[in-house]
Amino acid sequence: MALRFQRRIRIAPGVSLNLSKRGIGASIGPRGAKVSVGRRGVYGNVGLPGTGLSYREKLNKRGGRNAGGARSDAPISPGKALEQHLQAGGNVVAHVRVDESGGFTIIDEQGRAYDDSEVRVLRKYGGEGLRDMLQQACERLNADLAALATVHQDTLPPRDTPVFESRAFPEPEPQRRPRVEPTLWSRIWPPAARRLEEENERRAEQYARTFSEWEEAARAFNEQERLRRARETELVITDLDAMANVLEEHLGEIPWPRETNVSFDLGDDAGTIAIDIELPEEEAFPDVEYTLAAKQPKVSVKKIAATRRRTLYRDYAHGVAMRVLGEIFHRLPTVQTALVSAYRPDLDAGTGQPTESYLYSVLVTKLQWREINFQALADIEPPATLERFELQRKMTKTGVFKPIEPLGIEALASAKG
Repeated sequence: MALRFQRRIRIAPGVSLNLSKRGIGASIGPRGAKVSVGRRGVYGNVGLPGTGLSYREKLNKRGGRNAGGARSDAPISPGKALEQHLQAGGNVVAHVRVDESGGFTIIDEQGRAYDDSEVRVLRKYGGEGLRDMLQQACERLNADLAALATVHQDTLPPRDTPVFESRAFPEPEPQRRPRVEPTLWSRIWPPAARRLEEENERRAEQYARTFSEWEEAARAFNEQERLRRARETELVITDLDAMANVLEEHLGEIPWPRETNVSFDLGDDAGTIAIDIELPEEEAFPDVEYTLAAKQPKVSVKKIAATRRRTLYRDYAHGVAMRVLGEIFHRLPTVQTALVSAYRPDLDAGTGQPTESYLYSVLVTKLQWREINFQALADIEPPATLERFELQRKMTKTGVFKPIEPLGIEALASAKG
């Protein structure tokens, strides 16, 4: 479920937004200079590109966030100090954190919250930048809703021949550090020459050791790739264990937005498969969404209607089946018929013992699966897609399920015959 990204959006000269999974930050100031704000004060950092030279100085030596402005013995508010700093061309890093209730806090890169006077200054100088950051935060908080409703959109088309997607060794080859060139001093002073030679020997030994470790890891990776290729292009046609390993590996790589357990049983002739999907509870789905107010930098939290939440659950429950069927008919060339049944954990009303309530059971052949337009998955409604096949289900239009008796193995046998 993990998603990692980073974007930089230019919004004005000297102002940019930095987006990452841990938060959204704004940098304000000229290129090549940066101000770090923390409990110990404000520090200015200036570097000369390409030289490795830099200069660091504490800017608010008399306390507060006074950075770059004229020194004064009279105390000033943190907001005034921050404004003076920005007017002097300084740089400030700010992050926005939005909590589940919609409240947000603006913090510096050390994790300290800006006070009200400083926030007013940031709004004044950040302008629309703050709204942009809050909008991005809302989209990130609502991403879960979109993922649940669109899980079927990555469904793969069927294939009759094995498919193998090679992977490159992810670690880059280590680079040799350049030798330290002799100086005039090392040429005329033997101890300096010895130290230089020892440093070059140390670098050479370190490179040889690092390269050897990298080479060994690359060989092991390539051997695993060779075995995976054999499993996914040759053994997957004849070996039931290889088929199970291939399907298990690829199902496990899917970033399911909710914990979804899949179990399966391959037929003895490798032409049929039965799958059970354990769906999450409806209560595990989000019940609120976040929106940015029209004019104010404010995040509103809106309760999702019960009908919409059930519809979301309905679409996810059927979308999971489409995604699993796609993996089966794409990865396992010999499978021609698949039986998919989905259930969720329940309690027996008579005994109170844990049981399962099956929501639907569908029988699909590869020939039928080919009728789907996999180029238009965004326009497909998963519940309607499964209705094209032999489907056992009791459900209202809004997604209220009643337990059903799933199709049995005899259904597989009859479809095969």
